[in-house]
Amino acid sequence: MIDINKYLDSLKPSATLAINQEVQLLKSKNIDIVHFGFGQSPFPIYKGIIKALQEHADHNEYLPTLGLTALRQQISLFLKQHQGIEMDWSHIFIGPGSKELLYHTILILEGEFLIPKGSWVSYLPQIKTKGGSCTILDTEYANDFKLNAETLERHCKNSPGKQKVLILNSPNNPTGAVYNNEELQSIAKVCMKHGIIVLSDEIYSQINFGERYSASISQYYPQGTIVYGGLSKVFSAGGYRLGYVAIPEAMKGLRATFKALFSETFSAVAAPIQYAAIEAYKMNDGLLDYISRCKNILGTIANFVFQELKKLNIECTQPQGAFYVMIGFSHYKEQINALGIHSSEALAHHLIQSYHLALLPGTDFYFSSSDLFLRLAYVDFDGKSLLEKFLHKNEINSNHIIDNCPNITKGIGQLRAFITTISA
Repeated sequence: MIDINKYLDSLKPSATLAINQEVQLLKSKNIDIVHFGFGQSPFPIYKGIIKALQEHADHNEYLPTLGLTALRQQISLFLKQHQGIEMDWSHIFIGPGSKELLYHTILILEGEFLIPKGSWVSYLPQIKTKGGSCTILDTEYANDFKLNAETLERHCKNSPGKQKVLILNSPNNPTGAVYNNEELQSIAKVCMKHGIIVLSDEIYSQINFGERYSASISQYYPQGTIVYGGLSKVFSAGGYRLGYVAIPEAMKGLRATFKALFSETFSAVAAPIQYAAIEAYKMNDGLLDYISRCKNILGTIANFVFQELKKLNIECTQPQGAFYVMIGFSHYKEQINALGIHSSEALAHHLIQSYHLALLPGTDFYFSSSDLFLRLAYVDFDGKSLLEKFLHKNEINSNHIIDNCPNITKGIGQLRAFITTISA
């Protein structure tokens, strides 16, 4: 027998990565799967970023632990111009993806972590690896599973004492919801009152279907908010593995701890990637136009999926950004239970086995197993092909989706077939 860290012994692979591997395995057996389970950008990387990577491929040196100064300065400018956040470059640190940087922060901070129901899969497992304390805060479908200030205030009153750390994600994975300014102001007031530290995961900030970028709670609570972002979503460069963490002036004492932890773990992000990231965060006019066209396509597909699911009387959160919606089957609970299915995990299993449709169960996002909610990622389409076909067109409509996104329409068709079968 080998003794294993008790906090890691029960750790399982990330649900999003696990579903992707399961789908790839099924596809290797020539099974045609509609992949609504994995949230990877369907678009190619902007050519200017690729060119910058190629031009710096000969850089084999170790870079400064906290990242290239030029990159940190560029991200500071990016945050000001394209995210409405004032952050001195010296408080911006570079790491191998925002996921890793969130994990490092969780390792550093003590106290009670707060996660709203309907949050990214990896937050809680990361907290568990250190034996940390965590509370899932209740949210409601009527509000697209966004945390409200009243729920946060009530929890703080009922659980006084230890330091609290709220993890907030907007635009949200898994719901596609976006917190508006009024909601963030209300939450910020509670955080300020109780001295809550906020970890604001803004990896999807520019993937907002109604605005140029999404509001940030750091605009209303700058002294207590740590902001995270990276290349993976808006820049379609998940494989580059580069993210940033931006800490406020009031928390500058954390700099030494971050630097020490980085030096003892990943040392520094690969040099060519950091140089390429400088080009990305310049957000030149060509890249801004490219991002706008990608958002237009995503937003239209999101709305198409939303409208089609409503026709099927399937609950669906309002997609305002990111790549996702949460869909619910409470209107069909009796029929689904009659199949012997009583959990979101069993429902997801049934859909992939019987309908070759991959979705993630709500339990991975802190929903009750009996809620019968699943996450749907509407990015199973050829983004490169769509960009080429609609290069000179300002908009894409539902007819274009039907003609050019076969897996999107097939996936909706499979859900329709499922509802028809259980309703017969």
